[in-house]
Amino acid sequence: MDFQPDAGLDTFRQDVREFVRAGLPAELAGKPRGSVRSQRAEVERWQRVLNEKGWGAPYWAQKDGGTGWSVLQQLIFDEECVAAGTPTQDGFAQKLLGPVLNAFASPEQKAEHLPHIFSGTRLWCQGFSEPGSGSDLASLRTRADRDGDHYVVNGQKIWTSYAHEADWIFLLVRTDQEARKQAGITFLLVDMKTPGITVRPIRSIDDCHHLNETFFDNVRVPVANRIGAEGDGWKITKFLLNNEHATAADLPILKRYLMEIRKLAASQKAGRNSLIARHEFALRLARFDAEVNAIAMMVKRVAAMEQDHSPAAHAMGSMLKIRGTELQQRMSEFLVESLGDYGAVAYPEPHAEGAEPPLPMQGMGRGIANEMFFRRASTIYGGTSEVQRGIIAKAVFQL
Repeated sequence: MDFQPDAGLDTFRQDVREFVRAGLPAELAGKPRGSVRSQRAEVERWQRVLNEKGWGAPYWAQKDGGTGWSVLQQLIFDEECVAAGTPTQDGFAQKLLGPVLNAFASPEQKAEHLPHIFSGTRLWCQGFSEPGSGSDLASLRTRADRDGDHYVVNGQKIWTSYAHEADWIFLLVRTDQEARKQAGITFLLVDMKTPGITVRPIRSIDDCHHLNETFFDNVRVPVANRIGAEGDGWKITKFLLNNEHATAADLPILKRYLMEIRKLAASQKAGRNSLIARHEFALRLARFDAEVNAIAMMVKRVAAMEQDHSPAAHAMGSMLKIRGTELQQRMSEFLVESLGDYGAVAYPEPHAEGAEPPLPMQGMGRGIANEMFFRRASTIYGGTSEVQRGIIAKAVFQL
């Protein structure tokens, strides 16, 4: 493919950068670091700003009320937002559930849920993984038994990110106990206020609360909340998980890490000299620079494959996931190492208020140790590296 600079994309990037610079309220800038979802009020306020610009759904087609941007334009938007430290949108609603609703939901379901996604007033979580059914998602055991106009749901989900804050959950359940495991799965939307739902926190290694166990005890869900036909859950899930492969590496985070390492290179001292004067630091920075640029080129290649609907994009996306997440881990570790003693300063809650010790480059140093711990999970969530390697092997060797 052609890797020459695209003047149209350069102009688009400048437009996004100018909009973010002018439209981002000062009190919202610089948080969170990217590993945590913003607080509800911040999500809603930023969503209103994007809606006024006509960018409320950056990842959707124009026919669905979105921007109609290409994959590369979406990536540029993400990069500029991460670099500026904007609040997050609700990624579960915008990137995962929204496209599913646009493709599979009834008009009544769209009318019920899409306006709340645009306003940011209904936060979502994802109920997929279960104890013993993480990498092998199709082996899930949470069941939903039909009882008239309702399903009665019983079971447990785990690693349910932001379930303690979510208003609704999109949920995979087993509705046919006899069918082969992929065929008996159904996709439901469930109000988290429904009686019988219990959320129990999981404190993760980064000392934050964003993960949960979620229990369903005779939870009655209207059949009207089913997306697609009964048993269509696996088909819908494949659509959801395979929607975008070029984003698997999380390139905006990698570029932000590279920018922060460069800032530290000039500002942080090692003895009398700046870090960049140290040969071993300069060498590692150069290697990170080369690796990020290589991933950026691979992202463009996968984006072109997606635009051409090439089946090879699936395996290439898995390669990106492995390389990108492993690089996230190495770069976040290097940032902590580069901050020296300051890198060990941990903050139990990213949103916590109170006195803080002085840090070099305060905005960047705050919480970097927590983020390094968070990135230990990046090779697990979204499909483990082992699963990704299996996908690559099957695609390349046609197993």
